[in-house]
Amino acid sequence: MNKDDAYWLRVCYIVFGAIVAFTAWKATGTIGVQTGWAERFDTWYPTVAVIFAVAVALGSSYYLFGNKERHEYFLSALGELRKVSWPTVLDTRRMTTVVAIVVAIFAVILAAFDLIWAKIFGFLLS
Repeated sequence: MNKDDAYWLRVCYIVFGAIVAFTAWKATGTIGVQTGWAERFDTWYPTVAVIFAVAVALGSSYYLFGNKERHEYFLSALGELRKVSWPTVLDTRRMTTVVAIVVAIFAVILAAFDLIWAKIFGFLLS
């Protein structure tokens, strides 16, 4: 765990907070429209929605950052991710091609079985 890991973990906390803030803001807006509060209290409801969203984001980010054991766990997870041997772009492309071919083969096999079973049951039921 080096200083760089702690920096990127803080960046992740900020991004997490931004995502939570946006989600809370949209949810508050949706609730306001559904309940009619957004129209009834149109002068102050948008401000309250933003304040609520920022409060939820700060609270959730503080919850993640505040626990020392959780913070150390995330730092050790980042340290372990640095040890991973990631495949090259060529290897990834090759493995993706193999997976796509295998999926296509199984799709054809399943379609053939489906067609055969449909014909058999159609014959038996008619």
